[in-house]
Amino acid sequence: MLRTALRPRWLLRHVLAVVLIAALILLGRWQWDVSESQRGSLQNLLYAFQWWAMALMVAYGWWRLLRDDAYGRSAPNLTTVKAALNADDAGWHSFGLDGSLSAEAQAAQDRESDPELADYNDYLSRLNTRAQRAR
Repeated sequence: MLRTALRPRWLLRHVLAVVLIAALILLGRWQWDVSESQRGSLQNLLYAFQWWAMALMVAYGWWRLLRDDAYGRSAPNLTTVKAALNADDAGWHSFGLDGSLSAEAQAAQDRESDPELADYNDYLSRLNTRAQRAR
C-alpha cells in the first residue's frame, strides 16, 4: 500500500485530503470557541462535533480509496446473484402456503393490468433487446 501511496498520481489526492481534514478540524475548533462564548449555544457545540465527524469521514474515504487502489476491490459473487434472479423468475415466491397469491404478487398483477404500464414495459423490453443486439 505504501508503494501505491507514493505514486505521483496520488500526490494531489494526499494534498487535497490533508487540506480538507485541516480545514474541517479548524472549523470544528471555531464552532467550539463560538459555543463557549456568550452568544454560543448547544447548537454550536453540536456543529463542532459535526465538523470533526466530517473530517473523520474524509480521512476514512482517503484511506479506503488508497486501499482499494493498492489491493483492488473484490468482485461480487455473481453466481449468488444469478441464483436469486432465477429463483425470482420461477415465480414460487408469489404463492402462499395455501396456494393463493401473496399481497405483493397481487399488487404486481394489478399493475400489469394497467395498459399504460404494459406499454411502458414493452417499450423497455424493446430497448433492452436493442441494447443486447448492439453488444
